[in-house]
Amino acid sequence: MQTEQVVEKVSTTVTIDDEIEAQRARAGLFQLAGRCLEEEVDSELLMLLRGDLRLPLAEAGFNLDADFYSVPETELLETLAVEYTGLFVAPGGLSPYASVFETGAMYREACDRAVAAYRKAGWDYKHLLSGEFPDHIGTMLSFVGVLANAEADALEKGDHQAAQQWAEQRIQFLLKEIGSWAPSWCQRAAAAALHPFYQNILALTEQLLWTELAASADRRQLRELAQLNRREPRKLDYDADFRKASGL
Repeated sequence: MQTEQVVEKVSTTVTIDDEIEAQRARAGLFQLAGRCLEEEVDSELLMLLRGDLRLPLAEAGFNLDADFYSVPETELLETLAVEYTGLFVAPGGLSPYASVFETGAMYREACDRAVAAYRKAGWDYKHLLSGEFPDHIGTMLSFVGVLANAEADALEKGDHQAAQQWAEQRIQFLLKEIGSWAPSWCQRAAAAALHPFYQNILALTEQLLWTELAASADRRQLRELAQLNRREPRKLDYDADFRKASGL
């Protein structure tokens, strides 16, 4: 009897450790995707992509040509900055905000829902630049990473009830706030991208999202999400109110 209890205890410990590792990996992928899409690539991020993250990302399907690793840093950062601006910032690009995708206007219901989710998790959103809003795809992806890390922290403390609550919040945020538009947005942005870096990170993010959604949704929900992702995004209305709010 004692032997059986020891075996059961070891088995449970291994399972929990595996789940903690899985949540840390999930958090890392979502936060990396969020960082790459929320802001331009800087020297620190580029060093990670070329160094410590090169092999793990290759194993995840993030393969770039040799130029990404050989072009001088200053030259590559400038090229990526131009690409980022053309894709996500300049008029005519693909707006990275949920509100715009759904309504064609900034700071609408999708933004309010995102803020409510952040506050529920105790996460205080603070924009760094004028014109940033809480429903940016990069911010929302990073938040999924925050929730995954919180779940891992709870598991490490042995608080399984809290871990379950974090997991439920993560899944609901994916299903209700991200799943209905972000995969389609990633696909469209990847098709519009010219540089392999953004083509790859967007394709990887789309794949990551569908994998997570498939693991979290039932068949009916998946069909509904697939249908919603077939929608054409609304075009951003560059009216005076938007220019005033964004600082443009």
